[in-house]
Amino acid sequence: MAAVPILRIRPCTRPCRRQPHPHGAAVAQGRIVPGATHLGEGTTDDRRRLWPAARMAFTGALVLFVTTIVTGIFNGIDVYSPDRDVLMGHVHAGTLGWITLALTGATLLVFTDGRAIPAAEIVQARWLAKAMTGAVFLLVAAFYAGDAFPSERFTRPITGTILLAVVVWFLAWIVRFQRDVARTVARLGLQLAFASMLIGTVFGIILGVATSDRVVPGLSATTTDAISQAHPASMVIGFLLLAACAMIEWLLGDPPIGESPSGVFQMWMLFVAGILVNIAFVLRVEDALIPPANGAMIAGVVMLIARRRHDLEPSAWRGAGTGWFPRIGMIFLIGYVALLTIIVIRVASGSIDIDTLSPQDRGLVIALDHTMFIGVMTNTLFGALAATLHGRAVGMVDRILLWGGAVGTAGFVAGLILVEALPKRIFTPIMGLALLLGVVGYLMEMRRPAPQQP
Repeated sequence: MAAVPILRIRPCTRPCRRQPHPHGAAVAQGRIVPGATHLGEGTTDDRRRLWPAARMAFTGALVLFVTTIVTGIFNGIDVYSPDRDVLMGHVHAGTLGWITLALTGATLLVFTDGRAIPAAEIVQARWLAKAMTGAVFLLVAAFYAGDAFPSERFTRPITGTILLAVVVWFLAWIVRFQRDVARTVARLGLQLAFASMLIGTVFGIILGVATSDRVVPGLSATTTDAISQAHPASMVIGFLLLAACAMIEWLLGDPPIGESPSGVFQMWMLFVAGILVNIAFVLRVEDALIPPANGAMIAGVVMLIARRRHDLEPSAWRGAGTGWFPRIGMIFLIGYVALLTIIVIRVASGSIDIDTLSPQDRGLVIALDHTMFIGVMTNTLFGALAATLHGRAVGMVDRILLWGGAVGTAGFVAGLILVEALPKRIFTPIMGLALLLGVVGYLMEMRRPAPQQP
């Protein structure tokens, strides 16, 4: 890849008025720092002008998250066992509805930090947010609907294709915007993450065609089955893991790539891990490629933790405010890597048969998923909302989210690993109610008008 000059944003050389950055972010010593203050001139009020586009994506994300949380609470306390269609709706309302839509809103903010935004870009950002929100709502509805439509579930690949077109559009927007902003570690990570999502979406469409009892033109049944099995891993390892690390970078101070070669290496290692996993499943060479993929993933995460080790020191937590969200996300990220490594070792040794999971193995896999979805991604995404809306200031909703979410998720995951019903029944309501309160609190806060420049 050709070297791209770094656009450095320098302080004013003449007296200039102190202005709060519209996202609650700043550029300090070349780093994008959410929650700080920007000294500069010529920057439009991005929060006021671009926030409606990001808010649209965040609002859709939070609304869909409610369906995931409510289903999860009743299932976790064992008063409701959803059928497969509702369960698939629950999963996709969380991964696509909450996480992908919230990431879309956050990405709009990440790629517009520290620069003026032309009016034409504002309009395109709003159309992008509308398209992504609409496409995700359609796909999630198709999963919840199941057999309600007389099409043998063919609505899923159809709506998946609509989402694919929007993802291509969004990725093209990211690539084009990348030319006009400082290239940072977080921006590189998000660019690679949405490229991985593109692959995962294609796999998901093929899976949808296969589950609707149709034949994918040009693909054998064996290849179709292999690609279908690659879909979950491609979305979690290839997309979500990269996106989580990118958001952690942005929230804790985002260095330009020229100043952090280790950060660049970290992002590419995670991207390579996702590609290796895709190849492993598609070509049926799991034994050969899953171990090195796991190694690349561990290397990328260890690099992140090593680079951010000072952010995890006790002194760094004091006064961090909403900076607790990405720090807690990092703690759960360590747990995620540990769980995934255990699963990979057990699969490689033949102790786990993916096709016939025992209750213990199933609990371990579900614990892995929720560690990523709630422990890592949900913390970082609420952290992005908090930094955008009120900087480092921590309100009651944030405190309940931080403590209720962390304790509830940890207890819930422990119950899954131990295959014990009691911890799940105790900690599921704690986790779920904390998340619901967070959803309501942030939906109310997002309805307030963006602050005006002084």
